[in-house]
Amino acid sequence: MNDIDTIIVMGRSGSGKGTQVALLKDYLTKTLPGTELFHFESGQHFRSFIKEDGYTNELMRDILGSGNLAPDFITEWFLVNALVNRLKKDDQILILDGFPRTVNQAMTLDSAMAYYQRSKVVVINVAVSDDVARERMKGRGRADDQDDVIERRIEWYNENVVPTIDYLKNHDLYTVYDIDGEQSVEGVHAAIIEVLSSLNNN
Repeated sequence: MNDIDTIIVMGRSGSGKGTQVALLKDYLTKTLPGTELFHFESGQHFRSFIKEDGYTNELMRDILGSGNLAPDFITEWFLVNALVNRLKKDDQILILDGFPRTVNQAMTLDSAMAYYQRSKVVVINVAVSDDVARERMKGRGRADDQDDVIERRIEWYNENVVPTIDYLKNHDLYTVYDIDGEQSVEGVHAAIIEVLSSLNNN
């Protein structure tokens, strides 16, 4: 898998994306010993951010609590700050989790990838239907998974993230693979590894 320098994992709420990223990190650590993984998870940045005091933090708590999409400039700020402070020149696989989620964010990513000379970018899209996502979110029992919030999440994903995936598919920099996220956890993981391994063997 040395032919890949950046992996983007995308998927709607309820797709199991977070679980797949954890399994992927474990696999890469075992398969490529000595290779450093730089995992950027936008959701974790937001969860930490809304716990802090401040006017911007308060506004973000309200936005996320209502199931709406965070503004691009905040999400992009998280990514840019992380890249500037943590990305190294040496061999390092960058895993982007939850970014980009809008076409504007994807365009910012274009610029960052060009700046850091990262040209081996693979996008893994863990795809599930609206109905499956809805059922899984309702079943996981989180306090913020209320019916109206779930519907808003599904709506903004379709309006924002789906066009972003299409943008990536039509950009020469990115190689996008749709993975059936409705199969078992093990099946999704195996499909992801199969894709990455096939790229490495080309």
